[in-house]
Amino acid sequence: MLVKGNGLERTMIREKRESIDIKNIISKEYWETIIRCKENFLKKGIDPRQESYLRPEIAESWVRVLQAGKSPQIVFYTPKKEAISEYQKIWNDNQDLITAAAPLINNFLELAAIEGYALSLFDKNGFFLIGTHLKIFKNAPAITICWQESTAGTTATWLATIHKRPYLVVGPEHYLDILADVIAYSAPILDDEGQVVGTLALTKKLSKKPWEDGTTELSIHAFGWITSLASSIENQLKLQKSNDLLNRAKDNLAKSEQIMKTLMDHSSEALVTIDSEGIILCTNSQGKRLLRLDYETQEQRNITEFFGSQLNLRSIFDKKKSSSLTEEFIKLDYNRKPYQVNVLPIAKENGAESDAIILKIKEVEPKIICKSNQEPEGEKFSFDDIIGKSKAMQETIRQARLFAGTSDNILLLGESGTGKELFAQAIHNEYNPNGPLIAVNCAAMPENLVESELFGYEGGAFTGAEKSGRPGKIELANGGTLFLDEIGDMPYKLQAVLLRVLQNKQVMRLGGKNYQKVDFRLIAATNQDLWQLVQEKAFRADLYYRLAVLSLEIPPLRQRGYDVAILAEYFLAKYAERKGVKVPVINDRALTKILSYDWPGNVRQLENAMIYAMNLAEDGIIDVTHLPKEILAGKESNAVNTVQNEQDCPVEENIGNLLSIKDSERIVLLNAMKKAGNNVAIAAKLLNMSKPTLYRKLKEHKIDY
Repeated sequence: MLVKGNGLERTMIREKRESIDIKNIISKEYWETIIRCKENFLKKGIDPRQESYLRPEIAESWVRVLQAGKSPQIVFYTPKKEAISEYQKIWNDNQDLITAAAPLINNFLELAAIEGYALSLFDKNGFFLIGTHLKIFKNAPAITICWQESTAGTTATWLATIHKRPYLVVGPEHYLDILADVIAYSAPILDDEGQVVGTLALTKKLSKKPWEDGTTELSIHAFGWITSLASSIENQLKLQKSNDLLNRAKDNLAKSEQIMKTLMDHSSEALVTIDSEGIILCTNSQGKRLLRLDYETQEQRNITEFFGSQLNLRSIFDKKKSSSLTEEFIKLDYNRKPYQVNVLPIAKENGAESDAIILKIKEVEPKIICKSNQEPEGEKFSFDDIIGKSKAMQETIRQARLFAGTSDNILLLGESGTGKELFAQAIHNEYNPNGPLIAVNCAAMPENLVESELFGYEGGAFTGAEKSGRPGKIELANGGTLFLDEIGDMPYKLQAVLLRVLQNKQVMRLGGKNYQKVDFRLIAATNQDLWQLVQEKAFRADLYYRLAVLSLEIPPLRQRGYDVAILAEYFLAKYAERKGVKVPVINDRALTKILSYDWPGNVRQLENAMIYAMNLAEDGIIDVTHLPKEILAGKESNAVNTVQNEQDCPVEENIGNLLSIKDSERIVLLNAMKKAGNNVAIAAKLLNMSKPTLYRKLKEHKIDY
């Protein structure tokens, strides 16, 4: 029987009980008063609802918990209805809420942890769904996953649920003693009809004197932050609902169209429906997978984004019947694999031709490619395929071969375009040629897709996920090599997850419950200064040390001397063969400019420059005027001087003392031609003689070139 008390000595009077005065709540006077009030309530039966300084919601909650027979000394426990099977059903029933909230919560988990907070999501009945609420109760004998009032007593989570507004509960305001040193902020998540679908809670252990350690100021920001986060989740839920309705409407419309019927008739192939402008109208599942449209809408995407200018759309639409594009092999930009494309016209109901067609895309077998004089697909690049005779490049290759013989992680450092991916392939094929090589470009992938790409996902993990789920890149790399290109651009929050994978060699898919063991060799690459990023707190130091077990720096093109000329000749020969024309010759003026240019874009820029020049050289001779403008106006380097250095030009200078002058001259010529890749102009430059003189000496010594 509760009796009315005349009240304790009040240290504060609130004009509005509904408002929350954080500065007064987190004060020594208020805490001491609340503690005395609770003692009078529990020991003397004085009704706390009669005390004006105590918030009515808190007082009413105390009374309800006591009337339910709960003691403040009890610890959390798990009711029978929270058996594993029951809880799994609860988790499944709240997938829409989890899908909407998880990305937002995950973005702030690390930030919250820095300040000592645990961030958690609960359903409308107070059941824990995702988050870190258990971390603040490490020493508790038992912790419940249900935060209903009947289980956990007076809590911010349950008050926010039943009152449908944000709530703050501090220390002694909690009914259970186990929560007497905890501060909790909670905000409800409401649907369109204003009904609670879940709650967010931000929880933290307090010091013995929180009014002295800045908790007050921090709490003001935390309370506003948790409220804003709940609002963001509400907006995401609304967006999901709108997207679901829109997608259903699109599906119903598509089913009524002849396009869908045609797609179903040819569902065994990758099918993409486009209009006369190349805009993608529809795809089947194979087409989405081929074009990587699984996670994004396809509307307004143009087919030329994937095939470039290889598809002549006007020519295709001018054809009156089904045809096959067999003039050349069409390649996707992202994987460079060859595909054959068949055109399937769509007829309207009246028999007239439609303004849309279906492209049936089929991968071409490697044996067919060999017949067309194109570069075989699936070629395994080795160290022998790396072009470069300079001392810097040869030393890099030597180190890479040594590193390839180990299973340790390798970090490839170098500017863009230096060939880091080529080295990664060579290392992999030297170490484990029979295993998979899975490459991930961390810079080219949207941040919200990196996690699902790396770790994969279970069916239903998020909106748009494939029903069967999908393995991640790490899982696919099991038994082989995982190549993480541009590792410096990996989102900071995912770096910790990657570190755990490297330490434990275990990975869990998004939405999954079990870890899967993986065994792979990691090769990472970057064009950034990772150590500087560590100093700037943009890259984790512990991950850096894990990656940089073996560091290999690939020299830029400006430090590789006459490798520039050798590579230029290689690219010209490569593209001349592809076009079926004679290999053009680089004259002295152009060669001098090529060798003196700084090449900030490295090998990739050189390749593009040779393609440009070859298309302008109508007479088969590349002059300086055929080079791109940025090269003509660009900064000169010391490339020529570097090559002429005796350490970079391994002419056997001492052999002449042992052999005849003629034999010595022949050795020098052979050495120069070898270094120049049998290019007379380059060799003449190396030997500091004119080309006619070199031609004469080559003929004299019967040296073929």
